[in-house]
Amino acid sequence: MNGFDGIDEPVRLAVVGKKRKPSKECHVREKVKKMRHSGGGKMPAVICRHSQTSRLCQAERLTERDLQKNFKCFYKYETKVEQDQGLLHLITVKNVQRRRKKVEDTDRQKEREVTNEYHLLGENHPSKIPVCKATFCSVLGISKDRVSRVARYYAVNATARPEQRGGARKVDEFEAKKQLVKDHIQTFTCRARHHGRRGAPGRKYLPSDLSVKKMHKLFDQQNHDLLSYSLYYSVFRHSFNLAFGHPATDACSSCAQFHFRVKDPSLGEDEKRRETAMYILHRRRARVFYDMLGKVEHDAVTVCFDMMQNLVLPRTPIGQAYYSRQLYMYVFGVVLHHGKGSRQATDDVHLYTWMEHENTKGSNMTASALDHCLRHELRDALHSTQKLRLFSDSCFGQNKNMNILSMLFAVLKQEFPQITAEYAFPIRGHSFLPVDRVFGRIEQQVRKQETTLMPEEYYDIMRNHGRVRIYGQHWQAFDFKKETQCFVKAQKSFKLSEARMLQLQNDKVGFKPVYSSDYCYHSVLKRGKTWASFRPSLLPRQSTVKDAKKRDVLRLLSEMGASDHVQAFYHDALLSHVADGQGSESDE
Repeated sequence: MNGFDGIDEPVRLAVVGKKRKPSKECHVREKVKKMRHSGGGKMPAVICRHSQTSRLCQAERLTERDLQKNFKCFYKYETKVEQDQGLLHLITVKNVQRRRKKVEDTDRQKEREVTNEYHLLGENHPSKIPVCKATFCSVLGISKDRVSRVARYYAVNATARPEQRGGARKVDEFEAKKQLVKDHIQTFTCRARHHGRRGAPGRKYLPSDLSVKKMHKLFDQQNHDLLSYSLYYSVFRHSFNLAFGHPATDACSSCAQFHFRVKDPSLGEDEKRRETAMYILHRRRARVFYDMLGKVEHDAVTVCFDMMQNLVLPRTPIGQAYYSRQLYMYVFGVVLHHGKGSRQATDDVHLYTWMEHENTKGSNMTASALDHCLRHELRDALHSTQKLRLFSDSCFGQNKNMNILSMLFAVLKQEFPQITAEYAFPIRGHSFLPVDRVFGRIEQQVRKQETTLMPEEYYDIMRNHGRVRIYGQHWQAFDFKKETQCFVKAQKSFKLSEARMLQLQNDKVGFKPVYSSDYCYHSVLKRGKTWASFRPSLLPRQSTVKDAKKRDVLRLLSEMGASDHVQAFYHDALLSHVADGQGSESDE
């Protein structure tokens, strides 16, 4: 299955990159620094033995409440610079007034220019209380060297000591280089995934032939080895939510042809320009479909639907399963779309399931499922709107046929006569729809399970993503194909396979072969018929499981050693219905 929607878009900066930047708050060094500057683990205390009669230190006058007050006042500042400024309010720096000889050796005599006096605040004292340096440091929980550095710097510069440790001195230089890298990465184009993944929301994918190393090499060629690979890789990981995709397996054939033609060395310059212009025109036409899909009007209901890739039963990792035929489960998805980038709530997703032994896979089943969804699941939403917008791929056997159109005409005429319906089809190869994101999330969860033996296991997975409607329990199938032959003209004045957009208004079909043209209206109803009387009969159950597949499934169950309960289910499913040899329907 194709991994992309086939539409290139420019690379943009992401709010959250593919890899989150490490948080400094979680580093051990940051935690120690925060603890140190917040006073954590420290208790203010008086450690000197000076008496109250001492003129230089009157620490004995300090009460426990005084100590707590000084401690809290100091640590209310969160940064070291602010705390140093607070220290200067408690320190008095004076010039030395008297010098005494303290040592005999004059070379060891310290010639200080200033002396410091230390004070602390007293709760019940109008003036500051003088204390010694030891008590000053022990009450505030700081070292004597820190106090000396603050006082020494103030004595020389008459201002508080600024932060001089560390610092990002090359921030401006690196920011300029990072901006060059960002500009270079944004010159590339990326694509969205065909199936959205919950584990990587918003992630876009660069071409599969690129890598970060190749992108860095191109950058160096343009900027002459300006920066290292590690810096380029860091910007790529932290500023962009990008990855590299895988080669597509069901890409648009027209896109592939244009790619080969443009790269053909035998083409001249004029021919290359002409091929390039046609390729750009093709991509713009494909882009129009997605623009219409993303622009949801407030007075319209937008519905997208498609068939999911067949699920197999029993699903097992044993080697025999690779060579054995397995029973199919069919899933038809209908999504109520709310616009580009909208959240897909489970109430907006409707999944209709049936088994291969219960009925065929064709337009009768898809029309019956869509009919049930419009009449019952979306009934309230459609009664309060004037317009219904439908989007699906151009598969003729399932969606793009007169059986679906007849069903839509009947639903609108019988249930919602006030509504005008528009039905849009994408350019072939560019059928990326919101319902595919739902299928992708389901497939992602299915792959995590090693073994799946019963349909209920698939139902449990699908209920995590939408409302599950089981054939025979919640909905029935009707023979729209037979009823359409009675109501619709055999000869039509337009070719449905060439339609790009259809409009259902009154009893006529508006036809547009391109998105930008005007509707050309045609009548498809036979004379004397009305859509109000369109009542298809109940479609009988019919199995399309052939005898060879039955034998393979039963043999696989026996080799697996499945329980009696599981084997009984498959025996009833495979042997109670007689295969009629019919394959899937094909309605042109």
